[in-house]
Amino acid sequence: MLHLVRLAALSFAATTGLVVVGAALQARRDAVPGLATVAPPPAPALHVAAVAAPVAAPVDPAAVLAAQVAAMSPPTAQPFFELHALAVDPADPAPPGWFPPDAHERLHALGPMGEAPGSMPLPLPLRSRAAFVYDLGSGEVLLSHAADERRPVASLTKVMAALALASEGPDLDAELCLDVAHRPSWPGAVTKLRKGTCTTGWDLVGAALVKSDNGAAVALHQVAHLPYYAFVARMNEVADELGMGMSTFADPSGAEDDNLSTARDMTRAIVAASAHPLVAPAASAPHWDLHDLGKGTVRRLTTTNALIERPGTEVLAAKTGYTNTAGHCFTGVFQLRGGRQVALTVLGAGTERRRWADVREILNWVEQGA
Repeated sequence: MLHLVRLAALSFAATTGLVVVGAALQARRDAVPGLATVAPPPAPALHVAAVAAPVAAPVDPAAVLAAQVAAMSPPTAQPFFELHALAVDPADPAPPGWFPPDAHERLHALGPMGEAPGSMPLPLPLRSRAAFVYDLGSGEVLLSHAADERRPVASLTKVMAALALASEGPDLDAELCLDVAHRPSWPGAVTKLRKGTCTTGWDLVGAALVKSDNGAAVALHQVAHLPYYAFVARMNEVADELGMGMSTFADPSGAEDDNLSTARDMTRAIVAASAHPLVAPAASAPHWDLHDLGKGTVRRLTTTNALIERPGTEVLAAKTGYTNTAGHCFTGVFQLRGGRQVALTVLGAGTERRRWADVREILNWVEQGA
């Protein structure tokens, strides 16, 4: 008899406690906007294992109900935008606000680029120290060799200088006259632009990307109406906006060995260049006519890209680079036979001949069905 009285008392106390808990939970829901009308999740099925005993112990209904109430606790309240932001892959940055909306799709296509490992089994006998090949149509990484090793990238840096300029929304038709401040001072950083040359922003971008002229690249900060070091800082900001997390840049021309990037990151940059209307025309041109507005003369600059006339191939953007430390480098976006678009970067080839041999080998391999 005493046993039955104790069971009844315990059952009454548990029931009273559950009523209080339920009221508290409802008050908590009412206090959080948007949760008062949200139905709780279904209670999980509860399994109670039988304990071996001379007499089977009865299942306590109060304990069952307590477990169900515990499972109904509402989630921690969060702002709506934070809940939805969790679905966005942080490795796939949104296109920068300065990028033309009609080119956003190409930048979104770069999302899967970060999913492949830095090195995969190498299907080709490449001589370059690092390489990365990406199919823009399928979003597939076709080849990745030391793709995340930071290396000097020489004049590939000029792609970032052009993108930084584009991000400032410049007037490329405006006239700029060069003075001694536009001449690069680093050893080996030559320029064919003479002091006193008056030309346009378009022609400076063309000279920098087509002929890889260092003086033209150094002058881009004035086209952007930014102090020199502010322009270099903007280059690094643009790299971050494009998801180039392994890259840092020290000057617009690439003459300094502190311009460091990776094969994967530079592939991101050249894809962005191929899609931007202020950069793509020069990045894809076989030549560029440089106008000296003061003298009324025109000088034709020919591209450093030896693959500009490859049969069945359209160059959508390309840039070469070389310093003693960086070796011979190349990054480009190509449309091949059949319309397949592929972006690639090779870094650190020992000679110019080996660089072009590697790029040709890659393009042939892709066309054969890689």
